[in-house]
Amino acid sequence: MGLPAFPTSGQVVSVAETAPPAAELPAAQAPAWQKLRGISFGGSFPGLDQPKPTPREKACQLLTRGMELGKQSGELAEKGNSRAIDGFFAATELAWNAVWTCPDDPEILRESAEVYAMALEGLLESASRHGRLDGRGLRIGPDWGPICVPIETPGMGIDAVRIEHVAAMQPPDDPRISRHHARGGFGLPVSVRIATPWKRDGTRALAPARQSVAATAVLRFSKPAEENFFESFSGPLARDHSPAILDLVNPMEIAAVSIGPACPLLAADLTAPLLDMLEGVQRTDRITGFLQPYGGSDTQPRLELIQPHTPGRIPVVFIHGLGSDEGTWFDLINELNTRPMFRRRFEPWVYHYPTGSSFLQSAAQLRLQLQQAVRHFDPEKKDPALENMVLIGHSMGGLHAKLMVVDPGTAMWDSIADRPFSQVRMRPQIRRDVAPAYFFKPLPFVKRVVFIATPHSGSSLASLLVGRFASATIRQPAEMELIHSEVVQANPGAFHADYEAKLPTTIDVLEPTSSILLALHALRIPCWVTTHSIIGNASTSLISGPGDNVVPVTSARLPCVVSEVIVPAVHTKVHHHPISVLEIERILEAHLLETGASPSP
Repeated sequence: MGLPAFPTSGQVVSVAETAPPAAELPAAQAPAWQKLRGISFGGSFPGLDQPKPTPREKACQLLTRGMELGKQSGELAEKGNSRAIDGFFAATELAWNAVWTCPDDPEILRESAEVYAMALEGLLESASRHGRLDGRGLRIGPDWGPICVPIETPGMGIDAVRIEHVAAMQPPDDPRISRHHARGGFGLPVSVRIATPWKRDGTRALAPARQSVAATAVLRFSKPAEENFFESFSGPLARDHSPAILDLVNPMEIAAVSIGPACPLLAADLTAPLLDMLEGVQRTDRITGFLQPYGGSDTQPRLELIQPHTPGRIPVVFIHGLGSDEGTWFDLINELNTRPMFRRRFEPWVYHYPTGSSFLQSAAQLRLQLQQAVRHFDPEKKDPALENMVLIGHSMGGLHAKLMVVDPGTAMWDSIADRPFSQVRMRPQIRRDVAPAYFFKPLPFVKRVVFIATPHSGSSLASLLVGRFASATIRQPAEMELIHSEVVQANPGAFHADYEAKLPTTIDVLEPTSSILLALHALRIPCWVTTHSIIGNASTSLISGPGDNVVPVTSARLPCVVSEVIVPAVHTKVHHHPISVLEIERILEAHLLETGASPSP
């Protein structure tokens, strides 16, 4: 795709098409500005001693000064000196001016982009460290009279005042993400952390502990600056600060930036924000949530938006499985984010729950939080996107998803009790708390469900020694145990023997003979909900036949689905497999067509 016509100098270029596809680049291991110490051009620049240098020679002079200033500023930054901020600012401007001066030279553009990005990283890191960068702007100059460089957010869909932090350094790699999607270009790819309101229980409202979005930082100058009188005597730090704007650009909506007559493509990194978010997730959550459900704030059920909500985008809710957490979906989301269709028409939501808790109770929490989210974002029901939600569940997450779209009547209650709910004696508060887990209606705004390696008929592993050991290890919350004991003792003979003996764990529910699982399997999904199955088949078990080592193919199959795809992967890898990614992309494109929206971006 060719570049658009040059806009007004210093302005960001907006295009309808996305820039070329992302390439895979290695993550940086140290602050990039430290490389300024060793950077140099491959050859010499003739004519530097001429009184009237050519544009290329002038650009080389600017870059040489920018590299030297960046090196000096890096040394100041390592000592914690705030003057490094002004040095990095000046080095960034010199690299910008080099492109402006010689816009048609590929070598100048390449070298300028490298120096510019390194200096800008140092600037943002130093400014953050000294409290000079927030949603109000970037503050440069002396402490007694700083100059505020305003922040703009072209194509981001968020206001600058919501910015909590700009992470300029590359976050560490995470094994939960298999590929790094980035592309080279001008500017510095950053992760922008968004401030979200806090709830009374100390958690963020509909947001993870760290919500980050992809952006490309561009410190944009309105005109090239020349050396001033004071700089001739005192050096670059004494120069007047040129008017500038710090753009935090959505690189998937804004393809290029104008630097005088030049119009280079913007750099982009789609994976860095996901890595930044994973860095803020405690890796112990999965074990804690399994063995001690509801044991702390990190294991409480919660619906989270990976990105700030954008009206008109269809939510795709990802629900993890047993012994897992929301981080298991980031690899799939990372792949889907490279598709313009997904980025512009959908937004990923994830549901986190303690997988060792009561299955029906955690499903009730998901149902409640989905209803609250839809009411919060669309109280007047004017956004059709929120009426066409998609659920994607892996393993037990698929069973949670099914519970969102069925009407059980009394079937779920009858699976544990021989006496009608209204005839069971219990305190009014307990009755109000228990009822939503067993009696509910389908969510009318959920229109499609994708089941991935879902054990509709259970897993034989739950019945084996390993499953029984895991079930015995799980410690249910003391409050739930007391309620269970109180209700059972107050109603002798009202419940099935297995329920009277103990409160069922998630492992118990996955036994093929579980009365709860059998009742759920018998429930039919209404015709207005479209369903799909993605099934793993990596090996053949002597006990259960072909399957993914956990869920047999026969258990993962569900009648009346619109499509079924078999994937050669084990249970924990089915939702990461390239075939699954392509199938989910196809399903979402079909969803757009069937809901009346065009899949083309």
